[in-house]
Amino acid sequence: MREARSDRIELALRRELDRGCAHGVFPGASASVAFFSDGAWERVDVARGARASGLDPVEPSTVYDLASLTKPLLAMAALRLYQLGRFDLGEPLVRWVPEAEGQGVADRSWEQVLSHRAGLDAWYPFYEESDMAAAPDARLAAVLASLLPRYQASRVGTALYSDLGYILAGIALGRAGGAALDALVADQISTPLGIAEELFFGPSHSELRWTERCAPTGWSAWRGRDLTAEVHDDNCCALGGIAGHAGMFGTARAVARFGASCVGAWHGRRGALEEEAIRFATAERPGGSHRLGWDGKVAAGSSAGTRIDPMSFGHLGFTGTSIWCDPRRQLVVVLLSNRVAVSADNAAIRVFRPRFHDATVAAFDGD
Repeated sequence: MREARSDRIELALRRELDRGCAHGVFPGASASVAFFSDGAWERVDVARGARASGLDPVEPSTVYDLASLTKPLLAMAALRLYQLGRFDLGEPLVRWVPEAEGQGVADRSWEQVLSHRAGLDAWYPFYEESDMAAAPDARLAAVLASLLPRYQASRVGTALYSDLGYILAGIALGRAGGAALDALVADQISTPLGIAEELFFGPSHSELRWTERCAPTGWSAWRGRDLTAEVHDDNCCALGGIAGHAGMFGTARAVARFGASCVGAWHGRRGALEEEAIRFATAERPGGSHRLGWDGKVAAGSSAGTRIDPMSFGHLGFTGTSIWCDPRRQLVVVLLSNRVAVSADNAAIRVFRPRFHDATVAAFDGD
């Protein structure tokens, strides 16, 4: 039964990824599906297409810019610090970002920030105003001065997906944790899972050859060059490539390992504290589908498709990445691609993602 299920999933992944390559959704992609069976996690890894036009084929070891998949990793690190008594989710934002004193957002809690309910704007191109020749502290001060006023009290409590909130959270966690943000996420997430070599912030990775395995993400008009092994998000670049909203790179199998740890925790197999953390993070909240670090499946039009369980939680990344976790099935589905390498406005993945997830879940179920 295990082999038959793995074979079905592999066939479905190959078929759908080949379809995506043929239809211009992406030049290539890597998928990893993990499922719990007979007391252990099984995993199916499939890579198809090329890293980009004219480049080597994609392999399971190919590294992708994870974009906003950074957010659930950051949120789970925040919960670890909360459980250690080093970061209080109920405290006001100004506690760790004193630069917010006098701003309307100052009294919003970190739980509101991490669940996208703090009233902050979705996005602002502060990179356009950045002086990249300035010292890091001066650049950070300029970013905060630009970012903190972008708030509306009338939106508090209603989910509005906000990169700005996660940028602030990344700054706060670094200060609360007493370490640089990249080291903190590695210490709390990647290293304990044994995947620090395959899930990391780009500037902090010690093994330089990972850049040879990285999928390009296309042209940056602001930087005036093609990007490979360099964060696609310009705001993150302006922050030095390490931020709370973007900046992490990884392989599909490493992201699936992270997802499997979350599903395992949801079922209590990683201890009471881990179970409490993931159930708190993924619990439904009023005002929208966003949870703490995660998104939930909406009734219609979900990127997770129609078959995945309504209790599922996941996240998308702008570069063409996604993770969806189905705790009832104990199933994790990860798709990593560089759809932006086709063109910056390539939207074909919006149709592809639901079909891909439906096909994967159908193969898992044996339909």
